[in-house]
Amino acid sequence: MKLGQIKVDKITEKILKQITPNAKDAEQEKQFIKKLLEKAKTTKTKAQEFEIVGSVSRNTHIKGNRDIDLFALFPKTMPREEFEKEGLAIGKAIFRGHKWEKAYSEHPYIRGEINGFRVEVVPAYKILDASLLQSAVDRSVFHNQYLLETLGKKEQGEARLMKQFMKGIGCYGADLSSNGFPGYVAELLILKYGSFKKSVQEAAQWKNQEVVDIENYYTLGEAKKKFNTHLIVVDPVDKNRNVAGALSYNQYARFVGACQSFLKKPSENFFFPKKHKAWPTTTLKKFLKKTELVAIETGYPKGIVEDIMWGQLRRFTKKISTLCKEQDFTIKRTGEWLEKEKNLVILLELESTGLQKAKIETGPEVFDEKNSLAFLKSKKKILSGPRIEEGRWIVETERKYTQIKPFLEELLKKLKKHEKEGIRKALSKKAKTMNENEIAAMYSKNKEFQQFLTAYLKGKEEFLDY
Repeated sequence: MKLGQIKVDKITEKILKQITPNAKDAEQEKQFIKKLLEKAKTTKTKAQEFEIVGSVSRNTHIKGNRDIDLFALFPKTMPREEFEKEGLAIGKAIFRGHKWEKAYSEHPYIRGEINGFRVEVVPAYKILDASLLQSAVDRSVFHNQYLLETLGKKEQGEARLMKQFMKGIGCYGADLSSNGFPGYVAELLILKYGSFKKSVQEAAQWKNQEVVDIENYYTLGEAKKKFNTHLIVVDPVDKNRNVAGALSYNQYARFVGACQSFLKKPSENFFFPKKHKAWPTTTLKKFLKKTELVAIETGYPKGIVEDIMWGQLRRFTKKISTLCKEQDFTIKRTGEWLEKEKNLVILLELESTGLQKAKIETGPEVFDEKNSLAFLKSKKKILSGPRIEEGRWIVETERKYTQIKPFLEELLKKLKKHEKEGIRKALSKKAKTMNENEIAAMYSKNKEFQQFLTAYLKGKEEFLDY
C-alpha cells in the first residue's frame, strides 16, 4: 500500500470517530423521536401515518446534526388545497409551545426547534408506488426505504465521511445558499463506489456530464441525452429524475478539484477546515484601494424564509450585473452575503467604477442605405461624428452614466417596483450603494461580514492551502 493511501486511511479512521454519534447521542435521538411520534399520533389530524425520514432514520447523520424530518402522510385522494391546509395545521399543532416558521419546498410546511432538535413537519401523500407521485416530497419516503434496504453499517460510516468532506470544502447542502450536494446524493455515491476513499478516487477523474446510474436504467448516451447536466445521478426510485439536478457547476467543479487535492496531499483540514483569520480593517482599506468594489446593502425583509431569500438574492445579483454590463460597466465577479433578519449585501467587483464621457457606437455599412439612415436618425447627444471608418458609420455619443454609484442608485429606485416580494420589501425598507469607505465602515462593525469579505477578496479555494 502506498504511503498516501495509508495516510488517507489513518485520517478517515480518526475523522469517523469524531463524526459518529455515541451511544448517549443515539439514545437521546431515539427517545426524542419516540415522543415526537407519540405527539403526532395523538394530534387531531387527517394524516393516515407518520414516518421519520432523512439521515437520522438511516443512521448516516453527523454527530451534532440534530435534524429530524417528520413526514405526515395523507390520503392520495385528498385535494391539493386541503392537503396543504392540513399539512400546516398538523405542523403548528406539533410545535405548539415552541418556536416555528413556515417554510416552502413544492408546498408550504412547518419547521422549528424542539428541545435542541431542528424539526421539519412535512406533508406528503401516502402512495405505494413511486410512479404514482403527486408531489416532489413524496419521493423522500421511497428514498428512505431504498437506502434502509441497501446501506449496510459500514456504508453508513462511509456516508458520514463523504458528507463531512463535502461540508468541509463548502459544497454540501441542497439549499439555495449553497447549491451543493444533497445528503441523498452523498449516500448514493457510497452505494455506487463502496467507500469514501473509492468515491474520492473516482470523482477526482470525473469530467463534464458524469453519469451515476446505480440501477442501470440507461445507457451512457441515453442518460446524457435525457438529462444534459454536468453531473447526472439517476434516482434509483424514479428513473425520470436527476437527483443532482440542482447542483451548480461551480460546486461540482469544486468537489472534483478538492478530491484531486485530497489524494495528492491528504489532510484533516478537508473535513474540518481551520477558520481563516479576518483581515484587520487597515489591511482591508489598503486592499480596497487596489480594486474597484461597490456594494449594495438593504434591510432583511420581514417574513421571508432564508432559503427563499437566497434564491431571490442570487437572481437579483445576476439581473443587476446584466444591467451594469448594458451600460458598459465591466463586472469581474459578484458576491452575496445575508445576515438573517438584519441585512443583505451584494458585491460588485468591476474593472473600473468610472467610464469616459464619450461612447463609440458602430453602425451599419454605408452601402446599407436604409439601416444607415435609421442609425443616424436614432443617435442623440452626439459628441463627435457621424464619420466613416472601415466602411461603417461611427458616432461618439454622450453617456448618461459615467460613474457606477449614481447608476445603481437610480436603478434600485426603478427595480423596487417590479421585483419579487422579498427583494421588493428589502429595497423599500433600506437600500443604499456603498463605496470603499462605506464598505470598510460596515466591515469594522460586523465580525461575520469580516469573515465573508476577507474570503471573498482573497478569492482562493481554501483546500489548495491544506
